[in-house]
Formats: sequence, structure tokens, C-alpha cells
Amino acid sequence: MTVYFAEWNADYEKYMVGILKYEYDVVLFNKLMKHFRDINFILERKKLPRQWFIKFHQFMKLRTLKTDDILLCSGFAVSGFIDLVKNLQCHRILVLRDTIETLNKSMKNQKKWLCQDEDYIDKITPHFDKIYSFDFEDCRKYSFTYLNQFLPFTYSEMQKLRCEPNHFGNSMKICFFIGEYRDDRVRIINNIAPILHKNGYKTDFNLIDYSSNQIAFSMNKSEHYKLGNKISYFDNIERVKNSDIILEIGQIGQTGVTLRAIEAILFNKKLITTNSSIKKYDFYSPEQIFILDYQNIANIGEFLASEFSPVPLEILYEYSADVMLNTIRDAFI
Repeated sequence: MTVYFAEWNADYEKYMVGILKYEYDVVLFNKLMKHFRDINFILERKKLPRQWFIKFHQFMKLRTLKTDDILLCSGFAVSGFIDLVKNLQCHRILVLRDTIETLNKSMKNQKKWLCQDEDYIDKITPHFDKIYSFDFEDCRKYSFTYLNQFLPFTYSEMQKLRCEPNHFGNSMKICFFIGEYRDDRVRIINNIAPILHKNGYKTDFNLIDYSSNQIAFSMNKSEHYKLGNKISYFDNIERVKNSDIILEIGQIGQTGVTLRAIEAILFNKKLITTNSSIKKYDFYSPEQIFILDYQNIANIGEFLASEFSPVPLEILYEYSADVMLNTIRDAFI
């Protein structure tokens, strides 16, 4: 049984697959959308025949797949090539690392891979044998199977990373945040930054604009954050390592833990998060994790002064790339 990762093209995803190759039978399919996505969309929207076009690309790109192999699609990318894989004779698995609400908005308004009258649940999910999600509420609502959020590191790599020098307690204390520009994030940053400054912390807050809406930026400009460009995952990791506290401002309504939270725990950083569901996780500790809302923001000073014990690495094993892969493989053995 071979596991094929279909269009897992983020830098950290490609890194993860490359590492997994040393121990498992895995393959990265990273050219499925080439010469397919845009032409397929044009044919579909002009109501022109597509079956010959789809079959040709299936033969050219997917002919090595066997019936007992696993085709592992990510929730974000699959909208661009669903017609290519939806009828394949293999185990078709979908892994969702975003909420359905987020995927619908992104696929319709940014990527344009869904029409405004289409829905992700109706168009994408019926074509998979099993669907995994990190979000508790989406699992309940859509009968998905829950899967822990997972780092792009194997457990052996996590052990090595834990042994690296920890920068917590630097003379210049730093709180780090990076994320897409949203008005709610601006409000939270403007409220929390003065409190952090008062307690001796430097803030490294970065908002990224994927729509290049400079008008909105100029109206909400603040001295508490920088307007920047997207950085690579491993640049992000270096900044996490060199910070003392990580700020996480999640998607509204999100009930699953994010990569950012697991990174903070792995590297022994304190975490300030808006995600109240983090209390459900086995790594949660109020000494290391502060759940932020408008009622308790004034209590951050006490949290900053507290000490915490690192989460045992054995607990974080459940959030490794090994466990993700084995969980999915074991469902078909």
C-alpha cells in the first residue's frame, strides 16, 4: 500500500513528505493541477465536453495508482482538481486543516475554484471514502472523523528540536504573531499590545494582506503591528524559537487546535490564544496557555509572571506526522 500525497505543495508539507519517505512508502503528487485546473474550469463553465480531457490527464498523471493505494488530498488544494480524482479506483481520503466555513469563503472569493452558488460540502466531500478534520464542530456537524492537528515533523525530529537551546527568558522578551489581515485581529492586537509593552515585552506582530487592499490598511494603520509579506514556514519556526510568547488569533468559530498552538508547546513557549476549545487538549496548562477574551485581558500580567513545566514530549507524539500517517493507513489495513 502506497500513500500518495496529492498537491501537498506548501513548503512545510513538501518537507514532511520528504522526511516520511525515509520510513514509509509515500509519494508526493505535486503536478496534478498543471495544464489541468484552468482548462478544466473553462470547459466546465462554458458547458463544453470534458470527459476526454479528464481521462487523458488521469492516464498521464495517475496511472501508477493501484486499488489498494491511498490518495491523500488536502482540503484546500483539492477543489482545483476534484474532477481528476473523484472517480479513481483507490482509497480516496480527504484531510481538512481548515473549517468548512473558511474553505467555502476561500474557494469562492479568493481562489475562485467554487462558483458562488456552489458549496464545498456538496461538490467536494461526497467523492471521498473517509474525511478527517481537526475541528470538533465540523466533525459533529458533517460526520467527519476527528484527526489531531499534526506538525510536519516526525517524532524523532521533534525529539531533536526539543534538545535545541531554548530562547525563553531572553533579556529582550518578545511576543510574536503573524497572520492574515482581518479587522478583528487588528482590534485584538491594539488592545493587547499596550499591556504587553507595560509588562516589558517587545511585540513582533505582523499582518499579511493577500488581497492587496491598501485602502483598508491605511484606514486601520496602527503602531502596534507591521504590514508585511508572507514568510516561509521555516522562517516562521525560527521566529517562534526566538520568541518568548506566541499570540494566536484564530478564525471565528474555529474549535480545533492550530499548527501555531502545537508549535508553541513543542518549543516550550507561552501561548496567548483566542481558541477556548484548547482546554480540551491533553497538553493544556493554564500556566503555559492563556485563553484570551475581552473580560480577562487585564489578567495577562499575572500570566506573564507565572512559571510552567514543559509538556512531556510523549504527549506531543500524538501530534506528529508519524501518527497522522499511521492513523490513515491503519484504517485500510
